[in-house]
Amino acid sequence: MKLLSIVRIASIPAAIGTLLVLALPVSAGTSVDNSGFYDHQIIEYQATAEVTAAPQAAQLISKGNVVYHIVGANGTTPPVQCARLLAALPNDATSCNVLNFIPTEVGYAGGAWNLQIFHWNPGITPVELSKDDDILAAVAAGRGTLEVTAILVRCPVINFAALR
Repeated sequence: MKLLSIVRIASIPAAIGTLLVLALPVSAGTSVDNSGFYDHQIIEYQATAEVTAAPQAAQLISKGNVVYHIVGANGTTPPVQCARLLAALPNDATSCNVLNFIPTEVGYAGGAWNLQIFHWNPGITPVELSKDDDILAAVAAGRGTLEVTAILVRCPVINFAALR
């Protein structure tokens, strides 16, 4: 149990580091496309994200937009989580994340998401989780746990018109 806690704590900087690498500021003409999931479908977003834990973030976090980062029991993203994204968009960077809302969806509350980290439990074989409902069902079934952070992530979603 103590090892699991150490791995869980160690995964936070890794998740933040991944987001920061993909969220390096870029100029308007040199944005970098990234891929992730929304409702089992592949989406793309631009790496113009702002990662912040400032007090102003609390108000935006309360709006309910969530970006889920998936990690295995060892604290790294399982290859199965990224396989479909890398096959479909080999030139896009990816953190293999899942969004619970996108623009145009009822309930969408702006372009900022609260980072939550899903941790697969030891002994469970990871599968692709590409919808928020899948992640919450895995938690309810005891296959993993969900860690809610106070981190806000901003990244404009692009190329999603076909989803609605």
